[in-house]
Amino acid sequence: MKKTISVFTIFLGSFLVFGVQPMVGRTILPVFGGTAAVWVVCLCAFQVLLLAGYFYAHLVGGSRQRVFRHSALLLASAGVTAAVALSRGRLLPLVSTGVAAFDVLLCVVLLTGFSYVLLSANSSLVQSVTGGSGVYRLYAVSNLGSLLGLLAYPFLFEPHVGITCQWIGFSFGIVVYAVLLFCLVSRSSDAPSSSSSDPLPSQPSSPLPSSTCSSSSPLLYSILPAASCFVLNALTTHITLDVMPMPLIWTGTLALFLASYIIGFSGVAAKIVKPAGVLTMALLAAVCWMHGKPIAKVGLPTALSLYGGLLLVASTFLHSWLYLIRPTAGSSSLTRYYLFQAVGGAIGGSLASLAFPSLFNTVMEHPVSLVLLGGLVLFGLIAPPADVRARSRFSAVAHIGLAVALCVASVCLYVSGFGKESRAHVYRGRGFFGTIDVLEAKARTSAGEGVIHEFVHGSTVHGIQVLIPGKERMPTCYYTMNASGYALVGHPKYRSGEPMRVNITGLGVGVLFAYGREGDYYRAYEISEDALSVATNTNLFTFVSDCPAEKSIVLGDARKGLEAELAAGVEPYDVIVVDAFTGDNLPYHLSTVEAFDLYFKLLKPDGILCVNISNWHLDLEPFMRTLGDHYNCPLLGLSTVDNYATLQFAAKVAFFCRQPQGLANPPVGNGLHQARMIDFSRVKPMAELPTDEKGSFVSLVRW
Repeated sequence: MKKTISVFTIFLGSFLVFGVQPMVGRTILPVFGGTAAVWVVCLCAFQVLLLAGYFYAHLVGGSRQRVFRHSALLLASAGVTAAVALSRGRLLPLVSTGVAAFDVLLCVVLLTGFSYVLLSANSSLVQSVTGGSGVYRLYAVSNLGSLLGLLAYPFLFEPHVGITCQWIGFSFGIVVYAVLLFCLVSRSSDAPSSSSSDPLPSQPSSPLPSSTCSSSSPLLYSILPAASCFVLNALTTHITLDVMPMPLIWTGTLALFLASYIIGFSGVAAKIVKPAGVLTMALLAAVCWMHGKPIAKVGLPTALSLYGGLLLVASTFLHSWLYLIRPTAGSSSLTRYYLFQAVGGAIGGSLASLAFPSLFNTVMEHPVSLVLLGGLVLFGLIAPPADVRARSRFSAVAHIGLAVALCVASVCLYVSGFGKESRAHVYRGRGFFGTIDVLEAKARTSAGEGVIHEFVHGSTVHGIQVLIPGKERMPTCYYTMNASGYALVGHPKYRSGEPMRVNITGLGVGVLFAYGREGDYYRAYEISEDALSVATNTNLFTFVSDCPAEKSIVLGDARKGLEAELAAGVEPYDVIVVDAFTGDNLPYHLSTVEAFDLYFKLLKPDGILCVNISNWHLDLEPFMRTLGDHYNCPLLGLSTVDNYATLQFAAKVAFFCRQPQGLANPPVGNGLHQARMIDFSRVKPMAELPTDEKGSFVSLVRW
């Protein structure tokens, strides 16, 4: 009975610890503009809180009285968590230090810091209380619970359960866990001492150097999880540069990370550690081959398979190594073992999520993580096992030789990715909302010679300007007259020369300002301070500065700004352009029913709501079709192809027009600016529109 309770207790505790992580990210994502950096900083916060939890478990140990008090604290934390979650709308906006990353950390602590630290002690405490043989198998059960908690969120909870109900359910789960833990301790005596029997030897035989299994083990207890957490955070940052920051992606990478713990601590570590090391080197070579290529060029399935495979196999190697140098079971040694792991995880996570983004203007943590992996794998493979026999030496040498060859190949492939860019970098920057590059290339037209400046956010081009006399205000990219520009030139007021009020969500470098005329009013929202500084720097781009219209550019989240405008009763707009969806970094809070309610309320009866749905990995046509049906609003769509002669990009744009009869005929098949109509009547609608409380775009991913 005690064994059954211990299994259920450790499983539920781990389910809650990792199930709450994407829920926290989903909760605070809108507060910070929907940027992918929110999740990476959340990972760092959880890794630091995990350290606090393991340190707390180390202090509590297996004492019955202390664990009883721990159960009481858990019950208190359930009430605190529920209260904070229910008032999150008022509390979270108050967190403001001026540094976005630290604001995210504080929001995580505010929402779940108390309960998360207590729940993080779950694995150590239950194993200490249980004692005896098989405690490391309980650790595998713990990771299985963590894995299922992660996978349940994007598929079960996020699409079907409101965020408020999710928090109430989490609080209730803490109560159930506290009761189970109380029952477990009631059936136990004080935790066994370090002399408790365990069939595992104190210094187990390992295919790693004997020296690493003795005095250096405590150091490796931290180094190995530090490396795996650094790789996890770095790869997550790299993957989400251009992919929508949705819990499915977050939980996918974290689930692979947990799966590596399950495999590594399942008792097969000695058999798989060397093959995992060699396979890691092969995957490193493949990932280095992808260096510099956007995910869209490689293909989402290929990219995610290689990145995910590398994360899984490399982490399995590191965690198998960690298992092979484990101590014998016992209260003190167990909690110290997990405490050192948590220290390493917190250090690795903080370096990747906080230090590197502050020190470098590119995602430098990604290549560093690849070099780190290569070095650790070679170190683990080069030193022969302590008990190597002559007949196994050839196998060891073969593994080492293959790993070295693959490492050299990886370095060559990675280095070859540099220096191939024909365009020069004239600006590089990195902030909380991603990386920014401005590239310059020489250009020649009949009007003369000059340069072209290209604005790249992550790996997505968000604007191009031709800096040649007479061509400076030529609309480019997704903003030509048969794409987003049609919302302006097709409007009756534009054709009749009347002044227009235009609102743009997502400034970029202000290409749409090329349509501005004397007497017009253009208002744009841009959440990234770095992007705004680039757009208004006349040495880089002049769309904004050359626009003769009255201009108002606001630094901040567009939804908050539009809500303030609606509350202030501003004059509605003739055109609202939602240009925050390009490149798959789709802000969820700008995509909900509540957000579109706001857009339509700020739109004049004859106005046009233009939504740029040009995406690599998301098919947003069903989303647009469902919105059109929901608002009973006529919907028009245009699709263009790449035309480099006019710097036109392949684009898909949807237009919501309450009075479409007043629009100019769409420029379909118009010479150089060819476009085709999108027949939304043939598009299958979404099952359910996303709301602020619940919803998911998983069904729209182009796998």
